[in-house]
Amino acid sequence: MAVLPVVTLGPAIIAIVAATHTGVTERTAGGRTTERERINVFVRTFRSEFRRGSLLTVLPIAVAVVTVWYAGTAIASRSGPLLIGSLLGVYACVAMIAVTFRAATLLTREGAPSSRQALWDAARHLLATPAFTALHVLFIGLVILICVGLGIAVPLLLPGLLAVLEVVAYEETAGGGAIRVVKAYQGELLVEGES
Repeated sequence: MAVLPVVTLGPAIIAIVAATHTGVTERTAGGRTTERERINVFVRTFRSEFRRGSLLTVLPIAVAVVTVWYAGTAIASRSGPLLIGSLLGVYACVAMIAVTFRAATLLTREGAPSSRQALWDAARHLLATPAFTALHVLFIGLVILICVGLGIAVPLLLPGLLAVLEVVAYEETAGGGAIRVVKAYQGELLVEGES
């Protein structure tokens, strides 16, 4: 609902990351989050982060527009360098999605003071682990490709899949580790106080 108008893309990304993070955090703490609670987190975060999320809307759209312009110009003029530029633009779009989702994580989880600072910190955070980030971006591209191939999966599955991927990737690089998330969902994670 919130991602249909392009203007709300940034706040919707922040909200879905917050809702996904809440669900995973509750699960790893030994609790459970209902769908109603996740929806409430989404709506509350969407409303509160609307202004800060606007920058997260502008950058991915700008990269996508430039990429489409390069591709259109390359096809119209049959220019090899412009075609290479448009292919690089596709990689830039996928990388910008990774940075945008990481910035949303830093806004909701780390309490970044502004969207600009969150984007800057997200880029630095992703560059700190280049091999993992390369795999992360490749997997984002693969998920997008599969969802686009399925058609209807783009609006129904893609935002949630990218949010889950971001939460797990962040846990692996800066949190308690992705294995903690897996064990929590398998019911094998012992909560403090349990034996």
